[in-house]
Amino acid sequence: MNSFKMAIINFKRNAKTYGLYLMAMTFSVAAYYNFLSMRYNPQFLEYKDISSYIGGASVSASTLMMMFLIFFIVYSSNFFLNQRKREIGVYAFMGIDNYKIAFIFASEGLLMGILSLAIGLIIGILFSKLFMMVLAKVAILNITIKFFISMKAIVETIIAYSIILAVTFLKGYFDVIRSNLIELLNSLKKEEELPKVNYFKGIASIIIIGIGYYIAHNYLKFGFGKALLATILLITWGTYWLFGSFFSMVIRHYINRKSFLYKGVNIVSFSNIAFRIKNNYRTLAAVAILITTCITCFGTVSSVKYYVEKNHKIEVPYTVSYISEDKDIIAKVDKIIKDSGHEVEIKEKANFLFVPDDELVVARLTDLKTILSDLKVENRENIISKFDLSDDEVGYIERPTTMMSILKKEDSIKLNGKNYDIKVNTKVPLFGNGLPYPCIVVNDEEYDQLKLHFYEQQFNGIILDNPNETKGLTYELAGVLPRESRLYTYWMAGASFYNFAGIIYFVGSFLSLVFVFATGSIIYFKILSESFRDKNKYEILKKLGTTDFEIYSSISKQVGIFFILPLIVGVIHSAVAISVLSDMMNYSLVVPTAISVLVFALVYGIFYVFTTRKFITEI
Repeated sequence: MNSFKMAIINFKRNAKTYGLYLMAMTFSVAAYYNFLSMRYNPQFLEYKDISSYIGGASVSASTLMMMFLIFFIVYSSNFFLNQRKREIGVYAFMGIDNYKIAFIFASEGLLMGILSLAIGLIIGILFSKLFMMVLAKVAILNITIKFFISMKAIVETIIAYSIILAVTFLKGYFDVIRSNLIELLNSLKKEEELPKVNYFKGIASIIIIGIGYYIAHNYLKFGFGKALLATILLITWGTYWLFGSFFSMVIRHYINRKSFLYKGVNIVSFSNIAFRIKNNYRTLAAVAILITTCITCFGTVSSVKYYVEKNHKIEVPYTVSYISEDKDIIAKVDKIIKDSGHEVEIKEKANFLFVPDDELVVARLTDLKTILSDLKVENRENIISKFDLSDDEVGYIERPTTMMSILKKEDSIKLNGKNYDIKVNTKVPLFGNGLPYPCIVVNDEEYDQLKLHFYEQQFNGIILDNPNETKGLTYELAGVLPRESRLYTYWMAGASFYNFAGIIYFVGSFLSLVFVFATGSIIYFKILSESFRDKNKYEILKKLGTTDFEIYSSISKQVGIFFILPLIVGVIHSAVAISVLSDMMNYSLVVPTAISVLVFALVYGIFYVFTTRKFITEI
């Protein structure tokens, strides 16, 4: 029998073991093809406003995915090698040449790669229409997606995966050649020792993480760039020591409590947990950091979408807005709107002063109160009560498009040589993106004084009954309004940033899902590799009369610790990161954060159940 036939037989025999790996690889190939395909889709390319966004998102997503896949494939290959060391050792003991064994083993990896590439491409092509339809939906594109096969995406996918598979094949080949026969035969007979507890590192890990949290929340004090870098380094450092020493302290504490240790099968469960944490703390720490990244990324893109939806009324409070006090132009606008068949619900008019040196506008307090009332702004009475302004005080309304601020907020502002204290700093609907500047609100008397020094203009805002159907109206109004009138409509808002936010949300969510799947797979492989070491222990327990329920309980605790510890640490790190983001955006992100954690925990829970059942089957 030649080596290739033996590789095929071994591949068929180990198909169940390779099942999750094949699923992960197939899913990744399908996703990678679709990320590439959306860049070449001719229907998206027709939309010049968003094709650059889609192209950028495609490049970023496919690059990130490829980097992660390289790590995943190498990690999985090491798992398969470790799992089958003894088998390889037996082959060598039987006199089979090392080069032949290496070729058989490496060929199995190559077969898995080729199979997952072929199936993944087929699935990717079949589901590409659904993928593009969802993308078009979140990007607010009113088009009917047609089935499309991108030959460029197919070729690029095959080239990228072929390079990775070739490198993996060579790595597996040389790993087996360099293996020692005695080491292979005794690979599962290494004695396990309880970890030595380092109290200094254990306590220091909590302090280091606490310092990281403090710096993250004081980014204004330390500078955003420095605070971000310091936080990442400290959290990573602290997390490694946390798993390397702090959790060993906790487990050792329970092991030293004899009343707890000898209860049921705790002695087996916690001894195994202690050994596993000692041998795998780097993996657990890496998984915790990955979970932090996944939840933070998903939470961030969810927060952006949530914020965009909530912020929409601030950026686009009117269906149509423009600047003009010319009665003829206003009459033309009114006639076009009337002829369009739209019903006018609100018609707002307010004067303002433009300060060119500071690029801000000044508005009357009376106009602010009227607009907040007309727009029925939520909690408007409380907002208006804060604008009880003296002659030396102003209210500062942030630029409508300001999403987050990492700049220190000023306490005062200078207008026409006079210093005003900023009494209130807020963000409410006022002029929207029709006047994309910060607004200073002063009392009416002070406005009349400033009017002598700055040019006064008239803002016109109109709310119509059907804002989604304003594309034709926008073109008609653009034909009569001069450029300096700053025409802005509901349709124009939907064709710019909201498309971008939708694309980012879609790509970010999909990538997070891929990373969650891969993170769960890493823990799955890690735990299963440990199950082979525990097989003899559980066989002895069965012979001693331990019930199946007690063994199930023991395994559930052992596997659960591997899933729960990184999850808890990752969720805490993510909560801190998103709370900083919430502070920068000046917006509560509790809802999207909670949704992100629940989605992640749900997927993670499925992996836990699946891994526990597989562990029990293996022993």
